[in-house]
Amino acid sequence: MMMHSVGYSICMIFWFLFCVVIGSESVNSESIARNSLDSLIQEYAFKALSWPRTKTGTVYEGTVPSNLSGIKISALMLRRDSLKWRGYGYYHEFLIPTGITVEPYVTRIVLVYQNLGNWSSFYYPLPSGYIYQTPILGILTYDAMDMCAKNKSRLQIHALQNPLNIKFSNVQLESEEPSLLKCVYFNSNKFIEFGNVTNGNICSTRKQGHFAIVAEVNVAPSPAPSADGNDHQLITSEVWTISLGFLGFAFLVVVFVFAQNCILVERRPIFLEDSATIIVPLLTEVPLSEEGLSRSLPENDYAIRPLPENDYMAQINQQL
Repeated sequence: MMMHSVGYSICMIFWFLFCVVIGSESVNSESIARNSLDSLIQEYAFKALSWPRTKTGTVYEGTVPSNLSGIKISALMLRRDSLKWRGYGYYHEFLIPTGITVEPYVTRIVLVYQNLGNWSSFYYPLPSGYIYQTPILGILTYDAMDMCAKNKSRLQIHALQNPLNIKFSNVQLESEEPSLLKCVYFNSNKFIEFGNVTNGNICSTRKQGHFAIVAEVNVAPSPAPSADGNDHQLITSEVWTISLGFLGFAFLVVVFVFAQNCILVERRPIFLEDSATIIVPLLTEVPLSEEGLSRSLPENDYAIRPLPENDYMAQINQQL
């Protein structure tokens, strides 16, 4: 029973480590997938620009590969100074105001528009308790120089005066309570931010990124734990207690064996010396026979008793 419990505990520990590793790998895989999608969309959006005949202020619609059917993309080239002092107006659902700054400094930029359509929940899964009411809309900024480059570095834009407004169309209202609608923003660090929806379909931002309108749904409360669940928790706690006790006992055994080995090694010479002092006097203090009392012996000689067969031979000689 104890061995079974220890085996179960070891399996639980390995399963926990496995879940941690898989969880971290899943987060990394989502980030890699999003970055790869942005790079692919940037590449195909730049192909839509008929360089060097590209006109500033003109929207060029692009196409994506067939395996990403349902995603809409476009590209818009603007001068940095024109963007800052005059703005642009509506670029699809994005209203671009004046006072937009670009970092680092470039002379011309390209705004890449994304509408992920039915791929929204695949690349940007929502936390529990929220559902999409619109597809993901994205706007990202790139340097307009070297139009043929792939995996171009992304620029950053900031709305200093008025925010960018995103006017979503065809909001799927599945609830009669508008207060349950939220703006959701996915920033470059893969964090999610929530905001308020104005006029039923407008979200505001001062940064670039990916946006959508979501609805907060009421999640049914989890059922109360049953007796079986309590028993399972009790068994699990007992298993952990037994396992920890076994590990502690094993540790104490190892320490005890180690200490015993050290003590025996240190005491072994002392034991041999004591045994010598006991054995030597027994060999020296042997009483002599009466016949040998008159005969003087050297100090180092030991008295030796005649063998029984010698006594028997002496008696026979006397009879004869």
